[in-house]
Amino acid sequence: MHIEELELFLNLARTRHFQKASAQSNISPSALSRTIQRMENLLGEKLFERTNRSVSLTPAGIVFRSYAEQMLKTWKEGRQALSLEKGVISGELAIYCSVTAAYGILPDMLDGFRRQFPQVHIKLRTGDAESALEQLQKGDTDITIAALPEQMPEHIQSMHVASTPLVWIRSMKYEKDRDTVMNWDRTPLILPKQGIARKRFDRWRREMGIRPTIYAQVTGNEAIIAMVHLGCGVGLVPEMVLEKSPVHHTIETLDVSPPLKPYVIGICTHRRNLSNGVTLAFWNTAADYAVS
Repeated sequence: MHIEELELFLNLARTRHFQKASAQSNISPSALSRTIQRMENLLGEKLFERTNRSVSLTPAGIVFRSYAEQMLKTWKEGRQALSLEKGVISGELAIYCSVTAAYGILPDMLDGFRRQFPQVHIKLRTGDAESALEQLQKGDTDITIAALPEQMPEHIQSMHVASTPLVWIRSMKYEKDRDTVMNWDRTPLILPKQGIARKRFDRWRREMGIRPTIYAQVTGNEAIIAMVHLGCGVGLVPEMVLEKSPVHHTIETLDVSPPLKPYVIGICTHRRNLSNGVTLAFWNTAADYAVS
């Protein structure tokens, strides 16, 4: 069984979706399906339950996932040990962040890192920022860029790299007079379904004594901006995300008092990852961009 096959298996086990897993792995869904079938034939066990809408691990798949993760970890550590014997940092570095962070925060760091360590292969995966720390906890990535919670888990190491306000936004096509005081009890709101911004909103509205009219609860700041752009209501997003949006010119921010506590954005890793030479090398490079 090849290392590449283990990576494909673990990617599918994480995404539970053939289309997503194949896109992230740069192969066709049919090729991914054939790979999984070969693995199942070799192991003599069915690893996934498949329906037209979902994919889930079988009991055998759950057991094999633990061994696959350990085998992949051992393989990476072995490659790294061989490179260190030659005095060279090489191997793979898995990074997870939002699309906004990939455009606005990561490029300068990666540019400096790649100049110093050209033999490290970067594997970048983008997704919802609110799930970044979860990716670390599951061991699905080495480094994440994430909004830092007020209470950071003890096993997560972080460094502050940026801050951005949480802002209320609405479409410039919004029918009400822009100078009219917002009626929070009647204004349709588009809110994050969960995460740091949602917790801060819930605390804010309790302190303000507001009983909001929630139009939609969605996952992902980009989805909130898209719905605001369509005139569905007033949304709450980090200002940095709005600035990077292709529709930012159609949206205005609202002057709301008191403001919500801003996002603090950080580079994060599991503390155990810092024993890995590649992760430590990136961590030390990223420290040059940290906010003191």
